[in-house]
Amino acid sequence: MPKLTKKKLISLTKKGLSYLGYTPIKTTIIPAQGLYIKTVGELYLSLGLTIHRFYDCKFTGDYYLSKITSWATYWGDIPKNSYCRVGQFLTEEERGDLLHKDQSKVGIDAWWDLDDEGAVENFLEAVRITESRFVNQEGLIDAIAHSKDIDEMWKLGQSTLDIVTANALSAGDFKFTPNKSIDDIPLEWFMAAEQAIKTEGTILNVNTVKNLAARAYVQNTLASI
Repeated sequence: MPKLTKKKLISLTKKGLSYLGYTPIKTTIIPAQGLYIKTVGELYLSLGLTIHRFYDCKFTGDYYLSKITSWATYWGDIPKNSYCRVGQFLTEEERGDLLHKDQSKVGIDAWWDLDDEGAVENFLEAVRITESRFVNQEGLIDAIAHSKDIDEMWKLGQSTLDIVTANALSAGDFKFTPNKSIDDIPLEWFMAAEQAIKTEGTILNVNTVKNLAARAYVQNTLASI
């Protein structure tokens, strides 16, 4: 099997995950090697794919549940269990059916190997089985709702959205806005993100502008689907 690439992994999983309700997100800003998002009530459920660093054909997936359209973002009072591996929620019997025999025991990290027949189908089945188990972890949704750090990021996203939709960009020097579009996101979203960050007085640099612009743009895109 040739070395697995981000493009190939997305190609292999896009149809199946779309069937499960996930929207593929084009991103080089969020460090997933394939990112999919769906709405769950008032929240966004992100599924990010990762290719193994040492094994060319192995991949896995991680869930992230939040009020924001991001992935693997947790610090401060953001609940740690809002970001978890798909395999963490499989029983030992299910692991025996859906993973290689050397990963059948609960507690071992779960990776799917394209050298194994049916690996992609088994991964998709694991997502189907475990999604509700992850989302319905005791206290998780309540902890997300009461996280001040998530609320701060959500407010920044809303401010960015408001600036774009109201065409309310201020005149000035946008030092941290990229010179050209990234991931097909129009430059006005980066400018709006920089303006929102300046207004709120939070950390301002190239990365915070890019991440905020991407979150707000994806949120706007999902709202129109």
